[in-house]
Amino acid sequence: MSPRTGRPPKQGSPRNKDINIRLTEKELEDINECAEKLKLSRTDTIMKGIEKIKVELKK
Repeated sequence: MSPRTGRPPKQGSPRNKDINIRLTEKELEDINECAEKLKLSRTDTIMKGIEKIKVELKK
């Protein structure tokens, strides 16, 4: 038996911090729609949005 079972860890820095936010139904639908169209997880979709904001702030 292998020493570790389950999902293998992702490459890069582990995501071990949590943040809880309150969303309206519309905001959650928007995130889900974007994630589906981009074929990303909701987390990765939100992180992509944060990166775009960071780029804009550097201008």
